[in-house]
Formats: sequence, structure tokens, C-alpha cells
Amino acid sequence: MDTENLRSFLEVAEHGSFTVAASRLNLAQSTVSARIRGLEEQLGRRLFVRDRDGVKLTPAGRQFLPHASSITRTWEQSRQNIAVPHGYDSLLRLTAPAYLWDRITSPWVEWMRARRPNVALRLEGSFPDLAIDQLAEGLLDICILYLPRPHPGIVYETLAVDQVVLVQHAAQTKPWTENYILMDWGLEFRIEHDRAFAGMVKPAISAGLVFIGLQHVLSRQAAAYLPLSAVSTHIERGEMRRIDNTPVFQRPIYLAYPSNPVSSDVLDVALTGLRSLARDWTSEQGFSEGDRSLEQFTFRGNDELL
Repeated sequence: MDTENLRSFLEVAEHGSFTVAASRLNLAQSTVSARIRGLEEQLGRRLFVRDRDGVKLTPAGRQFLPHASSITRTWEQSRQNIAVPHGYDSLLRLTAPAYLWDRITSPWVEWMRARRPNVALRLEGSFPDLAIDQLAEGLLDICILYLPRPHPGIVYETLAVDQVVLVQHAAQTKPWTENYILMDWGLEFRIEHDRAFAGMVKPAISAGLVFIGLQHVLSRQAAAYLPLSAVSTHIERGEMRRIDNTPVFQRPIYLAYPSNPVSSDVLDVALTGLRSLARDWTSEQGFSEGDRSLEQFTFRGNDELL
């Protein structure tokens, strides 16, 4: 489907006029009309109807409107994402949690600039599910995340193991259980958490993203189980404190990338750098190589774990 036809459709729908749409697109009105006719032929439905007030969408046109808008936005984003800046040979796109910037992402940027100066880098942050979809669609090259989701053609491996610790806002003097947000780190964590705090009343608030849990603790003077990598700076500043004599959980951080990348050489260099930096970080935390459990697996179409 031609995105130019979609642009013409959106302009006519917004302004209710072929003339105005043609003027805004700097096209002849006949060209806009031809594009709309072509779109209607492809869809097998009339999209506009004329009346005394101008041009209005038909029921089919109203139904198609959000799809046309979504397709156009996705195309624009894709075009920008894959555009290689002038002077570079290729573009590598990575998404990672923001709180890993100091420990992994920023050192990795230096690693890549030293070893592949001809490769431009695009750094992003997004929700894990969206990132995996973008990875599968070729809009991302590498994703760092906590919870892998089965998807055909995506390889996952354990990059590092993060410590998940119980912290409380430094200004809170009440027991941590009185203002506690339950972080959902997956089934294994929930089982271990329930075993460690048997009989605990289920908290009224729960979350699945580190950012949400972190902001809630800071703004509501609450307590939560959060990755040490995300709270260490706040502990050093005196904004938070760790709760003594509570379990410390280990949570793997996964590296995700396509099983058949467009440029395997660049991807190999990038992955090597991330693995090296993660080893250094793991050593700093006091884990042994065995603790990291560097398994690697690929999801296929039937979600089989290899």
C-alpha cells in the first residue's frame, strides 16, 4: 500500500476538501483524487462521500482512518530509525533500561566508537514487549531486558545477574510493610517472595516496571524490592536505605538479538562488548562465573525453548 495515498487520504479526511488537501500536499487536485480512487480500489470500499458541506468519510472511511494514521506513523518512524547518518556506513540500534546507563550502556558506546567508528549508534528506551516486537520487525538490533518473551527468530542469553534488594525511603520511619509496592519480577520471584514473607497481606499497589517502582518509592516514601543497579546511587545519596535481614534475590538480565542479523560482523562486535562489560560488572557484585549461568536459547514459531 502506497503511503502517499494514505497521506492524501488523511489530509482529505482532516480538512473535508480535496482542494485544501491538494494545496497542503502541493499537488494537483486531480492527483489527490486519483490517489483516493486507487486506495478505494485496493480496499474495495468507498472512503468519502460528497454533500453540500463538502467531503465526508463514509462508515468504511471512518473505520479505516485510525489504521491509515497508524500505518503512516509507523512508516515515518521506521524510515527515521533505519536512516544512516551522513558519513557512516551503517546504523546499530540498542534499547536498554535507563538505570544501566552508567554501568553498561555508556561504556559500551565508548567500546563501539573505538572499534567501529564507522557505525552510527541509536540508543533508545522502551517497554520490553514493544522492544521485542521492534526487534523482530528489524527496527532494533539489540535489546537488554529482564523478562524474555517468546518470539520467532529472537535469541536470548543471560547477560548478567542483578541483585534485587528491599529498600525504603530514608524519610520513612514506619515499618516498610505499611507502605510497600510489590514489584512483579515474574513467577519465580513471586514464589520466592511469598515463601520469604509468608502471611504478609498482599499490597494494594503492584508494578512491573523498575521506573514505576523507583518513582513510587521516591515520591510516596514507600518501600519496594528493586535492582541494586537502579537504587545504589539513591542509597549513596541518602535518599533510600536497604532493609536489614531481608532476602536478596538474584534476577537475570537478558540480551536479545535476531538470530539472522542484517550485519553479523557489526552485531558480533557489539555483543562482545556488552558481554565483556557485563562480566566486569558481575565481578564487582561478587558473583562467580557459575552464578551468571550464561545460557543461550532461541524461540521458534511454536515457542519451543532450545
